[in-house]
Amino acid sequence: MMRYNPFLRPILSFAALVLLINLGAPARAFSYYGFPGWERGAFGYELALVTAQEGEKPLIMYFYIDPSTWNDRMNDEYLSTYEIDRFLEDIPKVHINPEDGDAESALAVEYSVNQFPAFIVCIPSFNSKPQRIHPFSDQDMTKEEFLNKLKENIVYEYNNKASECVEKKDYGSALKYLEMSLDYDPNNAYTYYAMGIAYNYQAAEKNDANLLKKAEESYKKALEIDPSHEASTEALNNLQKGMKK
Repeated sequence: MMRYNPFLRPILSFAALVLLINLGAPARAFSYYGFPGWERGAFGYELALVTAQEGEKPLIMYFYIDPSTWNDRMNDEYLSTYEIDRFLEDIPKVHINPEDGDAESALAVEYSVNQFPAFIVCIPSFNSKPQRIHPFSDQDMTKEEFLNKLKENIVYEYNNKASECVEKKDYGSALKYLEMSLDYDPNNAYTYYAMGIAYNYQAAEKNDANLLKKAEESYKKALEIDPSHEASTEALNNLQKGMKK
């Protein structure tokens, strides 16, 4: 028969209290996002970088340290959602944990990452400045706002590159980059306006009425997306007046 131990009861009572506290406390749910389609680490970065450079595509870099509530939130509330996962599907991307090794740590230093998680986008072949998209603040971004910000950054780089080409009178390259821009945001009125400008210049250079028609269609498409787009309205009116002469 077990003997009663007067010192055992307070010990058991304390243990039961600790158990109840732990059971009542909200446990942190760890993320199970597996980064499907992502490269990993320093070696994966090199692979993703080459793919981005060869295709003149964006490059996504995601720096994180595990375990972290913020990383888990980033994974579960943004990256794993259907809309964002689908948008990222054809974009070269890599996830990097600076604690995995010296090469990974060096990449964090190279991109000036000192807060985690860090979601960075750039177009390496344009030598564009890497842009960080941080969804957490006093008012966290919705997944729609995060996705729109990502699109905005990518589209800006392609449209800016197209503008540089127009200044060099390289209208064919300008149109190529504007088409690539539309791959990431097919409902961007400014991109269609810029296409109209490029076609307009190209038509004048080649004296080609078919190109003028494409310019007209581009301006109309811009106004279909955004009826208040003043630049497209003005450009379309000027074009149509010229075509009637």
